Order: sequence, then C-alpha cells, then structure tokens
Amino acid sequence: MNNWFKILSLLAFSFFTLGKAQKKLTIGEKQTVFSKVLNENREVWVHLPKTYDDTTINPAKYPVIYLLDGENNFEYYAGLTDFIARTPYADIPECIVVGIKNTERTRDLTPTKSQKKSPVNPAVTLFADSGGSENFVKFIQEELKPFISKNYRAQEYSILVGHSFGGLFAINVLLAHPEYFNAYVANDPSLWWDNEVTISRTKDYLEKNKKFPAAKFLYVSQADNEEKQKNWNSDMTQAIEKFKGIVEKNGTLNYKHSFFEGETHGTVSYPGNYEALKFIFKGFRTDIKQLAKNPGSLETEYKTFSGKMNSEFNPSESYLNVILKFMKSNDFKESETYFINLKNKLYPKVK
Repeated sequence: MNNWFKILSLLAFSFFTLGKAQKKLTIGEKQTVFSKVLNENREVWVHLPKTYDDTTINPAKYPVIYLLDGENNFEYYAGLTDFIARTPYADIPECIVVGIKNTERTRDLTPTKSQKKSPVNPAVTLFADSGGSENFVKFIQEELKPFISKNYRAQEYSILVGHSFGGLFAINVLLAHPEYFNAYVANDPSLWWDNEVTISRTKDYLEKNKKFPAAKFLYVSQADNEEKQKNWNSDMTQAIEKFKGIVEKNGTLNYKHSFFEGETHGTVSYPGNYEALKFIFKGFRTDIKQLAKNPGSLETEYKTFSGKMNSEFNPSESYLNVILKFMKSNDFKESETYFINLKNKLYPKVK
C-alpha cells in the first residue's frame, strides 16, 4: 500500500511539475539578419513591450533602442525598460529593445585602425582587427533598421546605447551621422582610443558646424575606476573629462554627464542606462491625480514633450485606460467624459 501511495504521489508530482514547466516566461526572441555589408550573419535579440500583443487595444508603434553588446546587456536592459515604463508611473514610453550580439567586437566598434604596439612584444600590433565602425553603422542603418521596421511595429524614434568600445562607437556615430538616431548613450566610453582621435573629431566637428544638431541627446556615464592611477584607466578617465569639458563649453547639445561613485568600468552600465533613459525622456511622466483637476493638461504636456523630442508622442491607449479606471473609481465624472472623448479621438474603434 505504501509503495502504491509513493508511486501515485510521484506521478502526481511529475504531472504538476510538467504542467508548470510549460508556462515559460520569455523576455525576447532571436533573429538572424544576413548582412551584405559585413558579409556575415548577425544575431539580434528582440524584446517587445508588454502591451505589444494586447488584443484589447489598437496595435501601436514603439520607439526602438539599439543595444550594443547584446549578449551582456539584453536580459537586464529588457526588464529595466519594462519597469520604468509601467503605468501610471511611467518615466519613459514602452520601447522595443534590439540587442545586437557581437561577432568581431573590436573590428565593429572602433573608428580607426590601431597602430599601437604591444609593450611585451613590439612586433605585435594590438587590436589588429580594429577600424570597422563605418561598416558596422552602415549595417545598422541600411540593413538592421529596415529589418526591424518590416517585422515589428517600430516608431521612427530610436536610441543607440553602448558601453566602453560601444560608447566610443555611439559618440562617433553622433559626430559622423547625427541623423541616424535621436539619442545616444555612451557608458564609460573608451575615448582614449587612438590618441584620443574622437576628441579631435569632436573639436573639428564644432569648428565646422559651431553647434550640435537640434533635439539630439547624448548621455555619458563615468565609472569611479579605483585603478585610475594605473594602466589604461587613467587614460580613460582623462579622456572622458576632456570630452565633457568640450561639450559643456559649447552648450548646444542636450547633454548629461554622470559620475558614479563606487562603480567600476564593468558595472557602470547598469545605473548609467537607468539614468540615461530618465534623462532622454524627461518630461514624459504625468501626474494622474492632477489630471482629475485639469484633464486638458495631458494633451498640453504631451505636445510640449513632443516638441522637445522633435517627434510626435501621444498618451498610449493602455495609459488612457488606466486614467479612465482611476476617474471612474473616484467618481470624477467630468474628467472621465473628457478622457473617453480623447481616447475615441486618438484610438477610434474600427467598424
């Protein structure tokens, strides 16, 4: 009897375990894009917003974040964007996140061919495969972006996010092709590269153009590298500070620099990316309680925000549903009527 009980218990446990195993939480999907520019397959990881497949609302388009070093950053970054985009406390709109996995990282992210010799063996050139960033950004702009737009509901607004060599890449794209993205994030960028060639390019850019393009954003984080008095960290710190001085003196770029005490080069991206998103989308959050008193302020605030971003943003249908629920549950009838009309205007029902 005891043996039969044990067998039945084991079968029951196995049944429930298998049942639970079928309910998976997924944060994204892998896609492969063949690049004619790079002559290779590139793997990208795509995270979609929580409302992307919500059949109770109209299909919407979302801003796209292109995240370099996808294999290192994708998992936490996807959760980060979902967390700070949750209503009614959203600091940013829901976004599609595209993590780009590396193949030849140094080749793709550096702007010039390295001539630096190994201190151990002068016959060896360090970073010998460097200098291919122009091809890589061409791949993103001409092949990856069209792929994302074709397969996903992508809004025109886009952000480029990089760390270290990726941060160096992001700043060089801003200088060479500022129109490619609306905002750029460079976490502890390797501006020491090739005798600070990017700093020289920044000076040349400003001498030629006098100012940065309107409505572009650049966020730079800097780590508190405890080893800054040793080896390359000292060069990195000095280069970032030089760049900061040039950009802040010019004063024409929507720019923020953050120094993170206690964070190293390897950890600074996490807090940096959080602060970067809040900086870029500053002004997006609205106060749902204030909307009860002044419902018209929602449209005014979004109009102001759209002007700042140089791109049209409207309150999402899911946020309007949250607002309507709040108005109804608190018996704000006039405000409820206002938001019903606004929802019908922005998201008319398909007959």
